[in-house]
Amino acid sequence: MEETILTANALKFRYDPEQPTYALNGVSVGVQRGEFVAVLGANGCGKSTLAKHFNAILLPESGTVLVEGMDTRDEEKIYDIRQKVGMVFQSPDNQIVATVVEEDVAFALENLGVPPEEMRRRVDDAMKMAGIYEYRERAPHNLSGGQKQRVAIAGVVAMRPDCLILDEATAMLDPRGREQVMQTIHRLNKDLGITVVAITHYMEAV
Repeated sequence: MEETILTANALKFRYDPEQPTYALNGVSVGVQRGEFVAVLGANGCGKSTLAKHFNAILLPESGTVLVEGMDTRDEEKIYDIRQKVGMVFQSPDNQIVATVVEEDVAFALENLGVPPEEMRRRVDDAMKMAGIYEYRERAPHNLSGGQKQRVAIAGVVAMRPDCLILDEATAMLDPRGREQVMQTIHRLNKDLGITVVAITHYMEAV
């Protein structure tokens, strides 16, 4: 039996409640566990706004968003929701915080107090899965755009999320970098069963 992992029901949202224009106006969607879903559309149509609702970065003005049955408006569930849904944004430079690749991948785990042995295992596994293990002792700023984005993905994957949201994650990359990142994402979806929602404005990216 298929399990719905992400649900939006009659979702409405405005960035400015005093303006009549809605960024999302009555959106309903369901994503099944293990699916690879692409959300396509022109710039400014609300794709990224929808993505940020699935991670509780934004909250509905009306309607509901559920992550594995948890309502994103329930403040007590925010931590759990963000453990379930990892996000990778457009610019990898905005997500990389450490001066060495493996330290960056470990950053969130350290903040969560994950025991050192488990952290080492999860970091190594995530770097290998993202295809950046050979760069583990390199400085991220010396890597290509595609390699940096895979470092960002590894940092999210090390958290062991059930779902990965890519918010225009290949938009700033050259064709080679885009291909590398999408190969990684498809592998995570196929081999690990991670649900993927890819936000993009062009079909070739998925």
